Amino acid sequence: MDLPRRARAWRIVTILLVAALAAVMLATVFDYGMTGDEGVQHRYARRVLRWYATLGADRSAVADEDISMYGGFFEVVAESAALLTPDDPYRARHVINVLFGLAAVVAAASMGRRLAGGPGGALAAGVLALTPPFYGHAFNNPKDIPFAATFAVAAAVILAVSDRSPRLRPRDVIASGVAIGLTAGVRVAGLALFAFAIALWVAVAFVKTRGRDVPEGEAGAAEAGWGRLGGAGLAVVVLGWLVMLACWPWAQVAPVGHPLQALGAFSRFWETMVVFYDGRYLPNGEVSRWYAPRWLSLTLPETYAVAAVLGTLRLHSLLADRPIESRRRVRLVQAGWLAGIAVLPVTWMVVRHTPLYDGVRHLLFVMPVLAALAGAAAASYLRARWRSREGVIAAALLAGTGLLTLSDMVALHPYQALYFNRLVAGGLRGAVGRFDTDYWCLSYKEGTEWLLARYAGATCAEKVRVGGHSILLQTAYYLKKTEEGRRLFAPVTLDDGPDYALATTSFGDQWHTPGRLVHTVSRQGATLLYVFEVKPPACTR
Repeated sequence: MDLPRRARAWRIVTILLVAALAAVMLATVFDYGMTGDEGVQHRYARRVLRWYATLGADRSAVADEDISMYGGFFEVVAESAALLTPDDPYRARHVINVLFGLAAVVAAASMGRRLAGGPGGALAAGVLALTPPFYGHAFNNPKDIPFAATFAVAAAVILAVSDRSPRLRPRDVIASGVAIGLTAGVRVAGLALFAFAIALWVAVAFVKTRGRDVPEGEAGAAEAGWGRLGGAGLAVVVLGWLVMLACWPWAQVAPVGHPLQALGAFSRFWETMVVFYDGRYLPNGEVSRWYAPRWLSLTLPETYAVAAVLGTLRLHSLLADRPIESRRRVRLVQAGWLAGIAVLPVTWMVVRHTPLYDGVRHLLFVMPVLAALAGAAAASYLRARWRSREGVIAAALLAGTGLLTLSDMVALHPYQALYFNRLVAGGLRGAVGRFDTDYWCLSYKEGTEWLLARYAGATCAEKVRVGGHSILLQTAYYLKKTEEGRRLFAPVTLDDGPDYALATTSFGDQWHTPGRLVHTVSRQGATLLYVFEVKPPACTR
């Protein structure tokens, strides 16, 4: 098969893979529970829409609150869709969440294909699809998945544009500026992509002007393009900043001061959270500075470790094969850049001792980049060693770890976000007694469904009162979805005398909840939710 036909075939494979993933995710999207942050995000989204609808007259979106420091791009998209289902806006928001997650998969495939051709793109998409924390969060995380998706898309655009550095076209500038602006319009940390983009474009231009195999005419054109590159970089910053402002009401009030203020605030955000780490409950400001890399080592599936080994072996052989021709040098620079935008933020968290919490969710934005690198590394190694015994072993290890992860994802459904790998963490069962698991109370959905089934058709003297340690919305949303639920149940706080109390392992809630344990929700031998009967309700069937 010639190269163009082979490239088309791999493109079709990638499209089919993404289409199959989309079909599965959209078919199961309503299996997933509500997170503890969705209520506040929904309210903020309505404020943002009112800001635009009233041309800034309604200023609730720019109030001096933590939530105002988040951009409004995702919220505008999600809440616009939610207007189509006003009786249950969270269903529409979950669908939009999934679409953003799928955009990240497409971006990972684009980056993998850029580095290692069609096989790299297909493997990158497959690796990210089989990254359980990313997959699970894609259904209902309105904070971190939108940022991860826009970050991945922006990285893919910057990477594609770099092939033409230093002579960037106007549409390259527009695409890069819009992509970075939308990322910062979700979370201000996206501003770092300005520096990352310029660093890559300069590095690629430098490689193109150095080396014995660079044609004299091409080197001269590249040398002449330095000034053009400087102008393009400045234009990207200006355009990206304007796009960010368009997406973010609070930043529009102070176009420079507020974004910089948010950058500073997020570097030391929520220092009073309690986290369960290595078997101890600690304020997040006192947790080890290695929290971020430790959580990645616990929750990335074993496929990444296999790909890392294959990538190291392939890199060694590439560097040993001298002289390295110009095109290969460009690809190595691009791969190094992708590694940098994944590793440097984590390194910054370690050096700064950033007070993180909620497990791996703040690190989701590095996963599409890591998946792209893993897919490209594996594809490059397999292409070079396909007919050897080492190539067969490598392919078997990749397939085996992928199937193992897939089996875990099926067993965990719909709690893939709570995945721990077997190699380092010992699986979910080994981790539940040492690390945070269902901190967002996703299992409340299954717990309330058990209560609904238990009292179906019952007659009660008073409504059955149900409380939980999370926000009231997380019990009310499920119990009040049906007429039967509204007839039988009254969602209350734990201070209002509940008949039943829901508790996850977050903050050790299961240890200080009164009542008799009557039901649990478990996966893979790990208990995620405890349902306690505080006092028997007066009901008959």
